[in-house]
Amino acid sequence: MASLRPFLMYLFLWSLCGLVFLCALRFGTAQISTAALFHGEAGVLSGRGFRAVCALAVGAALAVSGLMLQSLTGNPLADPGITGINAGAALVAVAIAQFVPQASAVLLMLSAIAGAGLAGLVLWFLAGGAASLGSEGIALRLPLAGLAIQALCLSLAMMLILTDAQSQARYLHWISGAIPPVPRGETAALLTICGALVVGVFLCNRLSLLTLGADQSRSLGRNPRLTVSLTLALVTVLSGASVAIVGPVPFLGLLVPFVARGLAGSELRRAYGYCVPLGAAALMASDLAGRVIVRPGEIDAGLIVALFGGVGLIVVLTRLLPRSAQARP
Repeated sequence: MASLRPFLMYLFLWSLCGLVFLCALRFGTAQISTAALFHGEAGVLSGRGFRAVCALAVGAALAVSGLMLQSLTGNPLADPGITGINAGAALVAVAIAQFVPQASAVLLMLSAIAGAGLAGLVLWFLAGGAASLGSEGIALRLPLAGLAIQALCLSLAMMLILTDAQSQARYLHWISGAIPPVPRGETAALLTICGALVVGVFLCNRLSLLTLGADQSRSLGRNPRLTVSLTLALVTVLSGASVAIVGPVPFLGLLVPFVARGLAGSELRRAYGYCVPLGAAALMASDLAGRVIVRPGEIDAGLIVALFGGVGLIVVLTRLLPRSAQARP
């Protein structure tokens, strides 16, 4: 029975993800019958299918990157959005698009990954680096340093966007977390996310050993520095590729891992498996809600996530603060 419970949870979560995917195909800004939808009227089905696939991949990527970052730092508030990693990716991508107007989609994705990596390195050193792992100091330094990086990068990105009319038309919705309605070269980013998610499965064991302590990890043949480097590289690639598709989406990488860990307990690989369908369903549902709430208008998915994410963050803090108070002598 113990082995049956995770299987049933996987089945439930993937069924939920599939249901949300079907709803994303059926409903949207345009009211259209099911028969007309599946007969390909005006290409509605293909357009909604593309949006749903983008939301599915990015939601899974952000949830997994948040889980891996939280597991690495031991900080449940670590998230690519809050820590400024997504904002760094957005800044570099906007800068490349501004100064290299003919940049290809692949170049923009690589620039977003580079920006995420640079922001991640700055965050890592400001938080204390490997020496701070497992200490209480990183719990304070990480979110504070991340908020500073996020504010700086997003401010600079908005300045670049607002100084050019073409950039406003192209990136103003993108920086609010808009799911692309039509293909614009996202194939490379989607394939990158899929590959990185597969790699992350094999990294779970190394990271689980590291959470037991650097000495324990080393004694079992796993180099702690290599594990840290691989984890940060995975977070960087997932965050950068996600930002290249939908822009910087906040809170998703914070709240979904919190739910997944609650369902999976201390087993990282199981939480990883839960994060993928949960994150995918959460972003698809947010995009769907943004299309339906103000029909025939539309609210960007990132704004919907931020709205519910703010409430969710309060719930998370109410759960974490009593625990930290009880842990004090």
